[in-house]
Amino acid sequence: MQSTTVKLNITHSKRSMTAMEIRFDTSQTIASLKNNLSVRFGTAAEYMMLKLFNENGEVVANMSDNDAQLGTYNPHDFYVIHIIDLDPSTVNIDNLEEVPKYQISDEAYNQRDDTFRKFKEQQQKLHPDLVKPNKAPVDEEFQREFIDGIQVGNRCKINPGDKRGTVRYVGKIPEAQPGYWVGIELDEPLGKNDGCVKETRYFQTEKNHGIFVRPNSVEVGNFRPYGEDPDEL
Repeated sequence: MQSTTVKLNITHSKRSMTAMEIRFDTSQTIASLKNNLSVRFGTAAEYMMLKLFNENGEVVANMSDNDAQLGTYNPHDFYVIHIIDLDPSTVNIDNLEEVPKYQISDEAYNQRDDTFRKFKEQQQKLHPDLVKPNKAPVDEEFQREFIDGIQVGNRCKINPGDKRGTVRYVGKIPEAQPGYWVGIELDEPLGKNDGCVKETRYFQTEKNHGIFVRPNSVEVGNFRPYGEDPDEL
């Protein structure tokens, strides 16, 4: 039986980002869908609760049956899957105010002898000419050894994270840090640009489908887009 795919938008309860128009196979189970989303959003599958919303923001279904197929819930293109993160150890990474902070008054801090501030003051007294060393400059040939075998047109994935796409540029980027870069046209809108770096175009793609990464994070191979690999659920 021929499989059917659907384009869905993905939101997350503890992240402000939205993944737009991600293509899924409706024959995959909810368990495999959770594993797929775990790679993209970092929430472990066992801590996910999934809700399906229609284009009007109305709840269509609670996707609670891990053995059910995605198509069971009758999703349409551009419906939204909302990930609710139930892991008590995670916090909202977009709102650091939720992170508990250890605070101490300046007066109490100054009275302590085991602080970095006291150490710094002592070092300045002992070595008044001490200058903070500069960071070593990045070499112009940085990661040159990793570009062998990476060619424009290669299918690839980015590690970690398993984002997939096609290589569109290999080389240096004067607008960025020295060394070598790989420009990738992603299959899904999980990138940061459209192939431009500071108004210089290196390749053309849709908004948020472009990304530039260091060569050592690129793995070249026969990586098909999600939903098109017969070995994937």
